[in-house]
Amino acid sequence: MRYQDVIKQSSVYLNQSQREFYYDQGYLVLPSLISQSDLDDLRQPIAEIIEKSRKITQSSRQLDLEKGHCAENPKLRRVAYIDDEYPVFWDLCADSVITDIAADLVGSNVRFRELMLNFKWADGGSEVKWHQDFVFYPHTHTATMQFLLFLEDVESDQGPLQIIPESHKGPMYEHYDDQRKWTGAIKERDMINAGINKAVEVTGPAGTVSVHHSCTIHGSSSNNSDRARPALVITYAAADAMPYTAAAYPGSRYGTIVRGTEPRFAHHEELQVPMPPDWSAGYTSIYAHQEED
Repeated sequence: MRYQDVIKQSSVYLNQSQREFYYDQGYLVLPSLISQSDLDDLRQPIAEIIEKSRKITQSSRQLDLEKGHCAENPKLRRVAYIDDEYPVFWDLCADSVITDIAADLVGSNVRFRELMLNFKWADGGSEVKWHQDFVFYPHTHTATMQFLLFLEDVESDQGPLQIIPESHKGPMYEHYDDQRKWTGAIKERDMINAGINKAVEVTGPAGTVSVHHSCTIHGSSSNNSDRARPALVITYAAADAMPYTAAAYPGSRYGTIVRGTEPRFAHHEELQVPMPPDWSAGYTSIYAHQEED
């Protein structure tokens, strides 16, 4: 669905100024959106995941470990496929205020892509270099987005998400080095003119939700504080945006329509999109790819 058609639809949750801010700036922050009781329901299975990880010694397609992870001191970077294991996570993705907001921003027909749990562990949780999500999963048009739900308070010293406003209006950059090796990051020389001086930190209390356009340039520094920065990361697409590539995290609910209906037609934009590698043989995480840079 085209932007001019989406904006004419009645919104479910957002007001018109919030929708216009997102379209203009490429992101939106909603402080304390999720209640403490709902957060507690999410934290319980997360505690189970951490406890189970004590028996894990190496990263897998589901679980990505920080350096130094061990049974006595577990350190996680990312866990995938948790919506397949714990109904509370799928309920959040499929029928919540977050899903309503997705419909307000991409149109009434919304497709779920994936859910990840990023930990940004205390005392050195990995940085994420500047990148654009769309080049990891190019579609026939750009109405795709990523939500972050803060499971704990997030402050500046915890390596919060940083976003470059309006960068979704600019070019889509290649995330390869000069030898055509995938790095999952924008080259430093390309960042010179990307508006990095305008970057804003996304902080807030537990329950805060941010959403950014898939072409918005973003990243985060290492977490050198003594407090972890866990966040759920949920990706949606307009239902008429069809992926060109295999899913990095092909969970059982990948591609499920969570609002509206399956469209009769695909929508295409004229785009010049740098293509990522073929993920069908396996994918770990952006952290692993950027470490290899």
